[in-house]
Amino acid sequence: MALLGMLGSASQFSIIKGFEAAPAATVSPFIYSILIRAGVYGFAVFGDIPDFWTVLSAAVIVASALYILHRERLRGRQAEP
Repeated sequence: MALLGMLGSASQFSIIKGFEAAPAATVSPFIYSILIRAGVYGFAVFGDIPDFWTVLSAAVIVASALYILHRERLRGRQAEP
């Protein structure tokens, strides 16, 4: 339990540092990679295979995050003199 607490604290600290280093629109797509890792861990540990609706909703979330990242990069290029 102590190890779990330390790993959770280190994870939150890393996320906070990521948001300090870059805009949220840049960091968020990487945070959504948790969906992929959770699916892999769920299968590896529990033998759980995600159903169609889980995969579809995860794909929508990841696609929207990648779209926001793309849009923000385009806006950043337009704002440059």
